Amino acid sequence: MGEHVLILHTLDKDLTAFVEDRVKSDGLNITRSYSLTSKNETVFIISAHDKLIAEAAELWGFLKSEKTGLKSEFSVDHEKRYIPPYTSNDGSLFMPSEKSYITHELLKRIKMKRVPDCFPRVSSGILPSDPLLLSLERADLGECWPLHSPCKTSLEIPWKKGPFDRSFCDHVNHYFGPNVALYFAWLRYYITCLTISGVTGFLVFLYHFVNPHIDVDNSLVSPIYTAFVVTWGVLFVKGWDRKCAALICDWGIVPDKWRREIRPNFQGIKRISPITGLSERYFPSSQRVIRYLTSFSVTLLMLVIAFIVMVICLNLQGYIHKYSYSRNYLLIPAISSLCDKGQYFDRSGHGPLPYFLPYIPIIFRVVIIQLLNRIYQSIANILTDWENHMTHSQHENALFIKRFFFEAFDCYIALFYLGFIEKDIYLLRGALVSLYTVDSIRRLSTETVIPFLSRKAKRYTKSSSTNTDPVEGVLARDLEMVNYEQFDDYLEMVIQIGYVTLFAGAFPLAAPLSLICNILELYSDSFKLTHVTRRPVVHRITNIGVWSILVKGIVLLSIFTNLYIFCYTSEQFLNYAPWLFIINKLSPDEAVKAGIDRTHDIAPGAGMTVITIVTTLEHLLLLLTAGIWLLIPAHSSSVSDENMRRDYVKFVAVHNLTPDSSGRPLKLLHDPESD
Repeated sequence: MGEHVLILHTLDKDLTAFVEDRVKSDGLNITRSYSLTSKNETVFIISAHDKLIAEAAELWGFLKSEKTGLKSEFSVDHEKRYIPPYTSNDGSLFMPSEKSYITHELLKRIKMKRVPDCFPRVSSGILPSDPLLLSLERADLGECWPLHSPCKTSLEIPWKKGPFDRSFCDHVNHYFGPNVALYFAWLRYYITCLTISGVTGFLVFLYHFVNPHIDVDNSLVSPIYTAFVVTWGVLFVKGWDRKCAALICDWGIVPDKWRREIRPNFQGIKRISPITGLSERYFPSSQRVIRYLTSFSVTLLMLVIAFIVMVICLNLQGYIHKYSYSRNYLLIPAISSLCDKGQYFDRSGHGPLPYFLPYIPIIFRVVIIQLLNRIYQSIANILTDWENHMTHSQHENALFIKRFFFEAFDCYIALFYLGFIEKDIYLLRGALVSLYTVDSIRRLSTETVIPFLSRKAKRYTKSSSTNTDPVEGVLARDLEMVNYEQFDDYLEMVIQIGYVTLFAGAFPLAAPLSLICNILELYSDSFKLTHVTRRPVVHRITNIGVWSILVKGIVLLSIFTNLYIFCYTSEQFLNYAPWLFIINKLSPDEAVKAGIDRTHDIAPGAGMTVITIVTTLEHLLLLLTAGIWLLIPAHSSSVSDENMRRDYVKFVAVHNLTPDSSGRPLKLLHDPESD
């Protein structure tokens, strides 16, 4: 179950013979090989025998369960001491994900030794000391990924149990590894926590529904719900830290703190590593600063373009009009007039085809957002490659941060404009509902339905045509699948957390709608992993990385956005303290365009009082946030005790120590004073 597919984008016999020789010389097995003449490709199926896997597991300090129920570092000499994981169905000590990880790591450690004449030495800068797999990727000559198991039982057990089964994530870790299992664990935990805020948000919605004269603008309940959501967000972040630590402890994942996975495209000068003492490529960070500034400038230009597109879309939807605060510098009369009464995109229902045409600008905006995101995705990839990060983790973090901030800007900028510039809670709520609904439908269709139907159509076309390639079964299916991209899965959920928390005071239904969408997303992602994408490479990670930091930032920002909605965008604060504000009535034309019939301003002489109250509320919420983060430990006591026990056992083994029979904790096996 640790078999890997290695594809060479060539049929050159010298190169294929060279690769085959290097793979076999390092103890790996090539179980099958194929020549795909129709694609000009050579396919190797590579595996590692059980003895090699066991030796690698001992060398890399894999933790396995003993018969006592405790975990300790695996030892080949004491193999009978250990028991198979409860998710195993074949009695093997090592899970398919562990076999896959070890096989991939062994593949990555194979050195070139020499650069054959058939290899593009000059164009790719390949050196004899470079790893074989990295060199093939750098020269665009090959790619490698784990092969799906031919045993359907291993693949189907997690999904048959259902995503909400308690052992679901353990089975996902068993087959796919911790990088995939942690995503599903995080999504499941998010759904579980969302149940609380979802039910509360739905009750707030029902309260507004049964009281037609009360809505999000003047509700006395909405501020309470907002404070609840902010607190919920902080507890969700802290709770996940504890949940993640418990899962990693239970799965026995030990990170390699000293090991750095070098990117294939990393370029640099040769030097001796201060960490390992081995030869490595090095790129000075001072040179990267200049590249960072270039990336920032290009990204800023793209953000300006996104802002201009946002202005056009808001004019097209009628959100920017002749009564807007920004009419002097953002109004485009030729476009905004299309939303006037009786025109094509009139949202009041007086135009032609009122149940269809007013939704065209909404669909147009979602399509434009996706188009801009696709364009910037390509630009971000180019910029991040040019920044020349050494490791995969550094490269991925830089790419993730670029794409997140651009796509978050793209999704949120119109909402921030309506909520904090126009201060119109009805337009803000309308934009949230329309954008959220259309985007949810788009996400489900583009991630799962369309790729699945496309693969089915490709297989049907292939079966009706003549195919001379000698592949079938699991390999044939894998070759038709696409690579698994986890970035979009996390990004969509993090953006959604922004909808739930940043605008809780304007859109209480965001939480219950997100709950329903995420349940569908959980099943959709499960389906995608088994029927649409290839088996992902296993990474033994210990957390979800930068995504956790971004969620913390969103939750912290939600304190300020919701306070602004409470105090200025809506009349919620006004209903609690009407003597601090004055009411401004709008004309009928302004009311139709703005969606509200009045506005409010701070009463003369009450400015300092309002600022004091707002600042006090802000500080109280910040203190509450800090208190939760500081007072609740990141690990439960049982996890801390187990981690300390493992460190103690390792310390004893490394320093050749043994318990003292006289009652003292430890003594040296060889005591110098006894000589």
